Amino acid sequence: MPLSRRNFLRIAGSSAIILPATACTTGPDTARQPWQHAGQYQDPMRRALSYALLAPNPHNRQPWIVDLHDESDATLYVDLDHLLPQTDPYSRQITIGLGCFVEQFRLAAQAYGFRPDIIPFPDGYDDFQLDKRPVAHLRLSSMGRPAPSPEFSLITRRRTNRNLYLERTPAHLALKAITQGLGNHVTCGFTNNTDRVASLRELAVTASNIEFDTPRTYMESVDVMRIGARENNKNPDGIALEGPLKETLHRLGILTRKSLSDMNSSIFRTGREDYAKGIQSARAFVWLSTPTNTRLDQIQAGAAYLRLNLKATGARMAMHPLSQALQEYSEMQEPLKRIHQLLDVKVGSRVQMFARIGYAKSVAPAPRWPLEAKIKPV
Repeated sequence: MPLSRRNFLRIAGSSAIILPATACTTGPDTARQPWQHAGQYQDPMRRALSYALLAPNPHNRQPWIVDLHDESDATLYVDLDHLLPQTDPYSRQITIGLGCFVEQFRLAAQAYGFRPDIIPFPDGYDDFQLDKRPVAHLRLSSMGRPAPSPEFSLITRRRTNRNLYLERTPAHLALKAITQGLGNHVTCGFTNNTDRVASLRELAVTASNIEFDTPRTYMESVDVMRIGARENNKNPDGIALEGPLKETLHRLGILTRKSLSDMNSSIFRTGREDYAKGIQSARAFVWLSTPTNTRLDQIQAGAAYLRLNLKATGARMAMHPLSQALQEYSEMQEPLKRIHQLLDVKVGSRVQMFARIGYAKSVAPAPRWPLEAKIKPV
């Protein structure tokens, strides 16, 4: 007797393999070659950029494009086709991702003996929308000798880990150690207090449910989901859904873009529930805030988040950003207000990043476009 769709979902769904947007579980392939090729370029600009493009960014949209002038001079732009207008209407999160890119570029340049001169938004910026103006001017000059930071060696090991976290609470001293030295302009907070963590988990679940239950914001994620290795190799940005069981579900016609789009389907319900389970497994949180909310604040928050993520990697801790409660669309107004209250940030300050942190089974790196695809054609 053939296995019915309902029975298959009941069996497979219990393993949390449908959704949420899990990190990839297959081995190295075309979509992951940039992680292996980082640093394998002769000219210093390409070498530094090959590390920069491995930076964390929202929905793995990789919203960067580089105009390469010569071996020591380049201009970074935002790829306006890779924005998230529904969940990130002012491109605040996209700008943070660009800040991560710029900071990883800086770390790589110094590690190979070059001084990076980075000028953010040299032609100005708009706080409400990103446009065709440059995000940053990048220039390299020789320092004479390499100056690698401890974080540089962790770049190719860094991951965003969406797995269930282990029942092991990060120690206060361990959290304090990785949240120090992230920049004077950005304030970093953390908690492993049981009651406070419980309140933050509840808020994070509420916010994630709002994003799932709001059709236009949920569909923004579905539109960038890549199902199976073939789709990810062909288009290695967006949310990767991979692994043997997902591949099987896809071949059987159960896990498809159509079924993901159906908000009454078992696929949808399982994804919503499993994402909440991931949040509920958290035993500690970290967050970053800035005194104002300009594009420069967002770039600096991205740089700080990148360093925080790398330090957590060095401490063998997993991190997963939970951006839903920080988003600015109308349905999220109450969680946005509430998270600022719960995190007790100064009046007028803006929480830029909020993430669960802990210990989890390791995951493979996210797909990436190769450097050549991110260099502006001549």
